[in-house]
Amino acid sequence: MGTKIITKTDRAMEDQLLAVANDPERADTLAKARAFKRTWLELADALARVQKQASWQRWGFTDFEAYCRKELHLRASTVSKLLGSFRFLESSAPKVLERARREPNGPVPSLSAVQFVEKATERGAADDETMETIRRVAFDEGADAPHLKRTFKEAAFPEDNDERGERLRGQIAGAARRLSALIAEEGAPVKRALAVRVEETMGDLLAALEEN
Repeated sequence: MGTKIITKTDRAMEDQLLAVANDPERADTLAKARAFKRTWLELADALARVQKQASWQRWGFTDFEAYCRKELHLRASTVSKLLGSFRFLESSAPKVLERARREPNGPVPSLSAVQFVEKATERGAADDETMETIRRVAFDEGADAPHLKRTFKEAAFPEDNDERGERLRGQIAGAARRLSALIAEEGAPVKRALAVRVEETMGDLLAALEEN
């Protein structure tokens, strides 16, 4: 048996469960929220098995998508995400699946964390050492997607010139619109003639951004 990894979130939720144990409804809701991280992988595993074995046929459904939609009330896009991330783990990080099956109460990376690692792998911008770190932090340390993005976005998803240009275009346009709105507000401490010139300049700037 491997060492069970307890993340800060897991520990905090476990402590909170003990604290609200005298309120059954609150405790039940919290327990379900805590279990949600595991639920996606268990569900994806079951879906992959049903799809592979075509079990839906003997259950009377016309196809796999119809089974998921009618019996499980899952949208095709949701099923696609679940199976895509499951198969990524199956091919790139099988130890995560093995650990989940071996340790029923052990940690499981969130769906969004797996998707981040999957997209970073597909992008191929990060070097091998960085990707190994990303996998360790996501799969072994249980980091959530926001933490992964804050820490590794620049290395895993570097902007090219076009992307940087589009980002700056949006930021400049937003700043121009905000300045125009502020200048036009009643009581703005700016002389009317200057306010008019600024608004005209911002209009010219926005027009130029739209042309380029």
